[in-house]
Amino acid sequence: MKLNGKIYQQLTGEPFVSQEIDGKKIDFHYMNDTPYLFQYASKGRFAVWTSDGQNYRVLIEKTYYEALEDFYQEDVNRIWLNFLDKVGKTSKKFNLLFNIPALVLYLIVSILAVYVFQDYTMQILLGMIVLVVIVNMVQGRIVNSKVREENKNAQDEIRNLIGNERFDELVKAQEDHYQNYFKFNEENPIDDTQTTNAEQIDFQKEENFEEVSPKDEENHGTKIN
Repeated sequence: MKLNGKIYQQLTGEPFVSQEIDGKKIDFHYMNDTPYLFQYASKGRFAVWTSDGQNYRVLIEKTYYEALEDFYQEDVNRIWLNFLDKVGKTSKKFNLLFNIPALVLYLIVSILAVYVFQDYTMQILLGMIVLVVIVNMVQGRIVNSKVREENKNAQDEIRNLIGNERFDELVKAQEDHYQNYFKFNEENPIDDTQTTNAEQIDFQKEENFEEVSPKDEENHGTKIN
């Protein structure tokens, strides 16, 4: 499954870690060495998975990797790659079941509306647009539900692999890293702009740790964040 293809193409430097898992190569690149540090880390996303459909490049913040290195060992990543593969197949399956038939139906009805039901062309086309939107919404909900289910299964596999105690320790390390990364000096005066930024950070924290886990299906393939 292709992920963040533009970023994948731009990560051409020497990786600090490389892994070979089931014929797929995973290269790790420090986010700190790229222009993406502010774009992602400032929003609480410290790891971004990218892929060309075969191999993977992981963009990760340096201290985050150091704190959570066990979450990126080969055996754990094998589970994660299986999860990504299942997500890709699920997405493709429901595209075939929902989107493609809906678009074909839209095309056929549009042609009939233009050449057969000319007096009602606008109403028919608007109705078909609404139908396509509804189909997309239904498909999205079903796919998201399937992704959450597979994500939970992957988390359970990882917990069984590294043990409950180590798993919980790493989740705690994740929380500590987040808090330390966004820690600021309370002794300094806080103006309105700083207050707004702090509120945004708190909101991001709640989003990212709404379900405390070492894997997060959000953005299709980002670990933890």
